[in-house]
Amino acid sequence: MLDSHPRRFWFASLLTIVSTAYADDSALVLDLPAAQMLAITQQPMLEAQVAAIKAARDAAVAAAQLPDPKLTGGVSSWPIDGPDRYSLRRDDFTMINVGIEQEFPLASKRRLQGERGEHEAELAEQMLYGSRLAVERDAALAWIDVWRQERALELTRASLREAELQAKATEIAYTTSRATQTDVLSARITAGLLHDELAALEDESQLARSKLSRWIGAAAAQRPLSDDLPAWAPPPALPDAVARLRTHPHLNTEAKRLAIAEDEVALARQAYKPDWRAGLAYGYRPDFSDYVSVNVAIDLPVFTSNRQDRNLGAKLAEQTQAEQSREDMFRQEEADLRLNWLGWQRLQTRIEQFDREILPQSQQRINAALASWQVGQGTLAAVIDARRMALDNGMKRLELMTAAARYRVALQYFAGDSP
Repeated sequence: MLDSHPRRFWFASLLTIVSTAYADDSALVLDLPAAQMLAITQQPMLEAQVAAIKAARDAAVAAAQLPDPKLTGGVSSWPIDGPDRYSLRRDDFTMINVGIEQEFPLASKRRLQGERGEHEAELAEQMLYGSRLAVERDAALAWIDVWRQERALELTRASLREAELQAKATEIAYTTSRATQTDVLSARITAGLLHDELAALEDESQLARSKLSRWIGAAAAQRPLSDDLPAWAPPPALPDAVARLRTHPHLNTEAKRLAIAEDEVALARQAYKPDWRAGLAYGYRPDFSDYVSVNVAIDLPVFTSNRQDRNLGAKLAEQTQAEQSREDMFRQEEADLRLNWLGWQRLQTRIEQFDREILPQSQQRINAALASWQVGQGTLAAVIDARRMALDNGMKRLELMTAAARYRVALQYFAGDSP
């Protein structure tokens, strides 16, 4: 169920104030939680679903009420030939009728119709919760894509600065015969290739920001990003995460669909029970006595084989479909949860290995190759190769960090957590 209206109002107001403050300052650093807040406070899709909840609740109240009464009227036994044709007075059977009729569906039917409407409203609520989590997840993934490109640009710019310094040093060494023309050309080509990589990454960065703008707007998507990913706590143990998955809004929508299917079955069983209606009419006869008529009508569901029986069979089949769809959805979501949980755990070990061994050793190799070249015992090719490997290793670690962040965002979604 949704929180109380005052609580929702103040919460929404707080998020709006935060998002407005962020939007007013284009230089303010945009971290991942801020991007998620912006996404959920500026989504017309979520506002539309809030309206759908209100519509469903109003419809649920209306469905449980008695039908509106009907006002009836007309002329009966009005002669159209003979000496009294078209007269309302000369024939004592002619009368002007006015009356009121009311249908009385069984109270149990009206109660079930109201419950079905309430379950439809609850379904709309769960869809809203699920959409909000999906918006937070997709906005976070778009932010991570931008973050990845920004960090790749930093690594490439740092490598380019080193390559340009290396090219200048090689040119100086060439003038003193400590380097060959081949060395000079190799250093220049290396710097040129890094310039090209930098241009490609800048294009990819703008493309990633364009995708992020779908969630937070074009202006906010151009703000500078924080350098670091959020300091996420480790996810819960896998059995706990799977148990919690049962209450995820995505699965709750299937549970509400099942409840609606059960309501439909109950209503189909009620169709075997007759409704009734009553009417009261007053007949006015000019120049003769007036009449009052009282009518009662009762449905006769006696031929049920091709109507009530068939309808009940259809509703029971739809209930089975809803039950199986819910279980299938859980299996699919559980499989995705396990994939992301295991992927996140596996990448933590690989990232630790990069930080503990690979990156420090890559830097040590650069230092050793550079020192050997500077004293004339090594080659420039070894320096360039060491720098290229260091950049590649930095990019590999960045890819691992990006993949781990994607897994962690997915786990946040499965846990039903907000930023």
